[in-house]
Amino acid sequence: MVTAGPDIPPPVFLYYDPHPVHEKMASYLDAEMVQCETDGAFARIRAGRSHDFGNRPVILEGGVPLVEGAALKLLGSSGPVIALGADSTYHDIRNPMTGRTATSRLAHRFAQRFVDGTLAVSERIATIAAELTNEPTRVTHPFVEANRYEELRSLDPSLDGTRILCLGKYRRKNGQDVLVDALSNVGLDCTVDFVGPDTEQIEGPEAVNTHGFVSEAKLVDLFESAALMVFPAPAGAFPVATLEALCAGLPVVTTPGVGTATLVRGVHGRFVADADPTAIAVAIDWYFSLSENKREQFSTLASGYGAGFNEASGLKAFAYEYGNLLADIGYV
Repeated sequence: MVTAGPDIPPPVFLYYDPHPVHEKMASYLDAEMVQCETDGAFARIRAGRSHDFGNRPVILEGGVPLVEGAALKLLGSSGPVIALGADSTYHDIRNPMTGRTATSRLAHRFAQRFVDGTLAVSERIATIAAELTNEPTRVTHPFVEANRYEELRSLDPSLDGTRILCLGKYRRKNGQDVLVDALSNVGLDCTVDFVGPDTEQIEGPEAVNTHGFVSEAKLVDLFESAALMVFPAPAGAFPVATLEALCAGLPVVTTPGVGTATLVRGVHGRFVADADPTAIAVAIDWYFSLSENKREQFSTLASGYGAGFNEASGLKAFAYEYGNLLADIGYV
């Protein structure tokens, strides 16, 4: 935990469905957790107006609390309002995403004008945030939680196989259907393990295995049995699932719209493919055509990129950039 000191009171963390990593960030600052309003715009404005947080900073997790945060800034009482840019809201504002409404997009874009600063989880989100507001922006990456990090670092992925792991909630934005469609274009026989809430609903050929939510032990086993992770989402902030794969020495195929593509590209540029079935299939075929020795080289590179995303370092970096942002804003 970070002791804020007499001049920096513990912040408020306004959340909708907090990611476990974000919860640990909030706990590290001794933040008060407050559930945001999720009904319509007027309800969110009323909620923002009703808050009295004194002079305490308020951190908004992702896009859902943005309107409430804007109302808080205009009508309520608080210290600086800080956006934690940690989801696809920013991508949607710049490049409208299927399934997102124009009304929601406009509200998010408007609300951005009232934040005092942004903690972006990737350089890409920081760039978009800088286009939307003239206020300061700092970058602070997520991390892999300590217990899982240690387990993943000790794994030996099955690089000689053709088993693919795809991790994440089954949502259109996460692109699992793109991967299912890609399988018909993949030249080699391979299997895909889909893991995460609602993945039981995925339909596909016999090569598709759906697991839903699994235990920690089962998840680690699936990481170890895989030869490749594919994260085919058209956009993503800085997905922890891809960091976990890199930690395990598991090469990752992902798309240019995903924040961790900068790391994946460091392993090899061909691991970054457009979010369409043909491009994803080409990347999978290319990787599975490689010798085991070459795959092991890429695994070593992947492991090197993943090594820096441990919990202790991540929390210290988060607190450091949070303090820097408050200084940039002029709060301290």
